[in-house]
Amino acid sequence: MVSDLDQRRRTVRVLELLSESVEAYARGDSAGADRLIEEAAEVDVMAMSGIQGGILIGEIPHPEQDWAAWTEYVQAARDALAEAEAREGGNDAS
Repeated sequence: MVSDLDQRRRTVRVLELLSESVEAYARGDSAGADRLIEEAAEVDVMAMSGIQGGILIGEIPHPEQDWAAWTEYVQAARDALAEAEAREGGNDAS
């Protein structure tokens, strides 16, 4: 079974890869964008699916329509991961 921390790490990685994909597409590198999307799916297809669903229903900002809100969302996920890692590290030190 996958730990919550491992799942958070994979989800953040998927978000980062999706961000890189949007940036590649904006530069005109559609092949690179597609490769990054494929890589994100390889990291965690269920996280990818959940993120796409969240974007579709408006629960997660759409990166191509609201980049600022998307980057805030990704940063919040990174911050939550860092906090979870700190808690886990604190538990190991006992």
